[in-house]
Amino acid sequence: MSCVLVAEIGLSHEGSLGLAKAFILAAKESGADAVKFQMHLAEFESSGQERFRVLFSDQDVSRHNYWSRTSFSAQEWRTLKDYADKLDITFLVSVFSTQALQLAVSLGIKTIKLGSGDLNNEEFFQTIPGLDIHLILSTGMSTWAEIDKAFSVYKNLPKLTILQCTSKYPTPLSEVGINNMHEIKSRYSVETGLSDHTDGISSTVFAIFSGANLIEKHVIFDKKMFGPDISSSITFEDFKRISKFRDDFELIRQEVDKDEMAGSLSEIRDLFGRSLALKESRTAGFVVENESEFVLRKPGGGLAWSDRNKFLGKRLIKDCSNFELIEHDHFEST
Repeated sequence: MSCVLVAEIGLSHEGSLGLAKAFILAAKESGADAVKFQMHLAEFESSGQERFRVLFSDQDVSRHNYWSRTSFSAQEWRTLKDYADKLDITFLVSVFSTQALQLAVSLGIKTIKLGSGDLNNEEFFQTIPGLDIHLILSTGMSTWAEIDKAFSVYKNLPKLTILQCTSKYPTPLSEVGINNMHEIKSRYSVETGLSDHTDGISSTVFAIFSGANLIEKHVIFDKKMFGPDISSSITFEDFKRISKFRDDFELIRQEVDKDEMAGSLSEIRDLFGRSLALKESRTAGFVVENESEFVLRKPGGGLAWSDRNKFLGKRLIKDCSNFELIEHDHFEST
């Protein structure tokens, strides 16, 4: 199965429904299999003490204000999901409160992600088990013991995906940790992949090559856009390159039977092959007495090198140019 590519929009839509729909269309056109948004309900998520991770905004006095300004109503979320369904691109969200979880489920969203900060969220431990959802977990700031704990709670869900992640924005290439993808698959026997916060596509490409089942990558229209995730985002043009690599990789990795392939290339084999010819032009009556008289010339399909022994000591019965291939009727018969 090919790697699922998730275009992470986050809050780059800035609370604009129209811009959010434009992001969904661009994600579809860039080859994404899914588009993901962050579903923040400020009144259930944030306190007055929550600090900005990045001081990026001149209009938001607090994170609570930012979540509120960029949030959508239930009807707007439904509009976005319906638009994604119309475009045949999977719609998923990250939730940051049990109320957001309930809203997502009520909208029929079947794939839900928990960010790295909520891996061991006790409220989610109580509310998520038993739901009919595909749950994606990010592990960007977690120990193995913490991942073990989350797995023990969520392992019986219909589908569970655990992503390698490093919660640095952007993540240095040396700290991506692709090795942990393999450890996750080995430990838990679940699908895995990468929530990639690097600035560029190299780690994503390598993750696909390394067997990732799912990759999430922040994507934007332009690197000059406003927001806290710009430094760890790529443009849709770069996302399209990732998508092309993924599709090409699926073709490249197909097994090929050498014998079967050779059989299908008979015409090209003749074109590139060689057949028996004379090294120099000879006239009728010439007797070929030495193997050194023969060479091989393109194309193939004529007499083989081993056939030269049949003509030693034989007389040419018609002229034979060194630029034509030898045929049996060039020589006297035995």
